[in-house]
Amino acid sequence: MTTDWPNISNFRDIGGHLGLDGRMVKTGLLFRGVATSEATDDDLAALEKLGVRLVFDLRGDIEATANPDRLPAGAAYQHESALPQIDTIPRELLTSWDNLIESASQSQEVLEQSMDFQFGVYTGMIRHPAAFAALLAQLVADPTLGVYIHCAAGKDRTGVACIIISRLLGMSREDAMADYLESNNHMPPEIVAVRERARQRGVGELIDLMTSTAKWQFDLAWDEPERAWGSWDAFVRDGLGLSPADVARLRANYLS
Repeated sequence: MTTDWPNISNFRDIGGHLGLDGRMVKTGLLFRGVATSEATDDDLAALEKLGVRLVFDLRGDIEATANPDRLPAGAAYQHESALPQIDTIPRELLTSWDNLIESASQSQEVLEQSMDFQFGVYTGMIRHPAAFAALLAQLVADPTLGVYIHCAAGKDRTGVACIIISRLLGMSREDAMADYLESNNHMPPEIVAVRERARQRGVGELIDLMTSTAKWQFDLAWDEPERAWGSWDAFVRDGLGLSPADVARLRANYLS
């Protein structure tokens, strides 16, 4: 017997918030969460029942290849890396928490490089938004698709995608931040154990940074378009490739 809601970590509907001119962001169209590589048959049936017809994967090539998504029946798959530089990280560190903890605890260089990488993630995604442009092109082209947006943990790359969508649909900064920070309330049980092992090995700060969301990260994603592109409008036009007509169509499609 299938469930009505998938048992997927950090899974939620993006809709239900107030958008532009007091109109509500529609529910049942845009969903977010973690990769579906470990989704059960019941989870996939629930995604199908929710109308998910496109799984949009923001992970890097190594992540997507190592743990390929399972798809609900009838769903298409699109992979666009939101952070291509993540594939410069050695595979053994990218795909294993224990390997990363061990390596960072034994090498100050690995620890510092990992911390620097994490601190540059959000600005890097806004300055190189090709994956988000591809996602928005899909949303503009076919609003009838139920879209499931994910990365590995469904919080950083997925979080930035949702922040961009939130701004385009006129959601308030406060509501967008609340949705972003909600990921902290849906931490997979295994991550709790990972964080404890990291603290015991003296690299808790790094792993905490990698497995949580914080206001300063949200602020970077929300404010960086103006810094990097000169204005929000320039980011939308030149970074995301959206015309005013595209934005109007997006709002007509996803606001009630």
